[in-house]
Amino acid sequence: PPPPNITVTPEKMEYLIGDAVSIRCTAPWLKEKIQGFQFSGTSGWAVEVRTVRRSHVYRFNITGPKDGGLHACTYTIINQFRQLTRSQESKSIIISVKDHPPRPTLALKPSTGVTIEGQPLVFLCTAPAGEAERRFHFYKEEVEVISGAELTLGATEAQLRLVESSQNHTGNFTCGYEEKTEGRWIPSYLSQALEVLVKEAAWAPYLGVDPPTGVVSEDYPLRLTCVASRDDFPLRFQFYRNGVEIPPGQAGSKTRNVGNFSELLFPQSPRSFSGKFSCGVEEDMGGTWVPSPQSQAVDVTVK
Repeated sequence: PPPPNITVTPEKMEYLIGDAVSIRCTAPWLKEKIQGFQFSGTSGWAVEVRTVRRSHVYRFNITGPKDGGLHACTYTIINQFRQLTRSQESKSIIISVKDHPPRPTLALKPSTGVTIEGQPLVFLCTAPAGEAERRFHFYKEEVEVISGAELTLGATEAQLRLVESSQNHTGNFTCGYEEKTEGRWIPSYLSQALEVLVKEAAWAPYLGVDPPTGVVSEDYPLRLTCVASRDDFPLRFQFYRNGVEIPPGQAGSKTRNVGNFSELLFPQSPRSFSGKFSCGVEEDMGGTWVPSPQSQAVDVTVK
């Protein structure tokens, strides 16, 4: 059978994502009965519709570039031998689809993606330069982040600040934006994913004293050791006497740090140095030092 006529509505040089498209396939006048129509696209899709009408309209929404390309249709009749016969293919119509806006870039502070609960997380989403109006979105595991967040918008970038991170924020984050085109918001491709790991706050360190009794004679050595609960981040240690930090080098003291361990040695314990001793640890969160609780206090007596 001769080919059908094919038309598309609306006719546009370039279609936008979200456009509704109607393809009409019309068979010529024939004495044979129409049995149905077949629609296909070069992107690989095909649809068959059963109908006895001489014309049929196939409607679909543009979802992306995959809906573009060449489109054609055929129809089927029952011939004189009562066999189903497909017609010649219609001429092809071309649907050109405007692609999604390009993906933005996503940056994170701290840049390692590892932080401690209670600390802020700051994401910066940057879109390529452009004149169109935009609105930005941030996602965790493909779900938009809304609660507990502060969002600051600009012409080509947006910042998301999670004021107090929690272990629930552990996961993969992405961002995207929508661009206003012909009165419609067209979503961009999503940024690359950034992995965030939020660890629980560090426990208090452990303070050890040598001699273990906590009693030392004047002019004899006194050694204090502070052991952090972990060494996942850069550490710095402080030692305290009666709640006041002991300054470096006081009374000839020497400090040695190895991993999650710090030692404060007084080669000769000074007179009247008795008191309650404790230590503390701070962890480096990308330039912000986060303190852990102080250790339990230990009584030291200098005789």
